[in-house]
Amino acid sequence: MLTSEVSRKARTALVAAAVLAAAAAMPSMGPFGSFVGSAHAFDPTKVFKKEKPSARDLFRFYLKKKKEGDTEEAIDVLEYAADQGNQTAQWKLGKMYEAGDTVPRDPSKAFHFYKQIADNYGEARPNTPEWAITGKAMVALGHYYSDGLPEAGIAQNGNEARVMYTTAAMYFRDPDGQFELGKLLLEGENSPEEARQAIRMLQLARKKGHVGALALLGHALVEGEYVQQDVVRGLTMLTKANESAAPEMRDWIAELQQSAFALASVEQRQQAIAKLQAQ
Repeated sequence: MLTSEVSRKARTALVAAAVLAAAAAMPSMGPFGSFVGSAHAFDPTKVFKKEKPSARDLFRFYLKKKKEGDTEEAIDVLEYAADQGNQTAQWKLGKMYEAGDTVPRDPSKAFHFYKQIADNYGEARPNTPEWAITGKAMVALGHYYSDGLPEAGIAQNGNEARVMYTTAAMYFRDPDGQFELGKLLLEGENSPEEARQAIRMLQLARKKGHVGALALLGHALVEGEYVQQDVVRGLTMLTKANESAAPEMRDWIAELQQSAFALASVEQRQQAIAKLQAQ
């Protein structure tokens, strides 16, 4: 169980990173523990002059097949690239299987591709697409660990989810990771230090445009929780978040915003509305 000390959280993130680095040296395993092979219908020698084409060549061919409507061949190209360790291909396949985008929805396969990325986190370098992809893959894994994924043999594991969110937030500086960690630290009983850390994480995510973080900070200002109370500013932030919320966040943000306006005084509502109109 993680303690409430910030230094302990930072150490947890580094320990998690070290574990992931060690895992990177192991053969890649499928979602049910079987080793993943590299056999695919796609044969690069039949398309390219060299046996191992570059990632750029592979993605150009993928886009060509996708444009031609040859979905099966396009997926084979992506899976080949993923087996070669290309994190962009792994991320794209993970998202596709998670959402059922042009492939049957399969959370087990999505988890597998995300885990491939996380296990090889040491290959990512700051300020590169791979760095951003790795942070987001860890957030996706955090969601799976938080909810559990029985079809992939993944039990619900709050501690593992917390490690994923902590690493994504503090090591990779991912805004979704910062939001999830901040939200997690505010849930249930928490120490003053955990609450302060949560607010810091939400502030970092908000500065990167995270709507959920904006909403939680607005709620904290309205309630005066862990920050100096400022109802008018909180109402303004909640309204902004509600106006720009994505579908998956719309319900809970709207509920927070409506509850805050219902409890605010008439003067506070008027001030918030005036402030919004002036912006």
